[in-house]
Amino acid sequence: MAHVESAHLLELALGNAAPGDDDAEALLHVEHCDRCRDELGMLIRLVTAARAAKAVDLPIPPPEHIWLRITREVSRERGTPPPHRPRPDAAPGP
Repeated sequence: MAHVESAHLLELALGNAAPGDDDAEALLHVEHCDRCRDELGMLIRLVTAARAAKAVDLPIPPPEHIWLRITREVSRERGTPPPHRPRPDAAPGP
């Protein structure tokens, strides 16, 4: 059998294996193939970590002054005026 497709390994790592010949054949191949076994192991670790993530683990947006500096620098490099970004606490216009 050829190596198991990465998409199929991902489905196996997600626990979406269905009782059928394709998954049984893939799992049999993984038992004997270091490359596919390593990839499946990595995907299982990734899925496990992602499922264990809490809101506190997620990145927070950078402060407004960082975004302003980024947009000014990009605008300067492109030779375009910086985009207008209303402050989140500013009252809406008329």
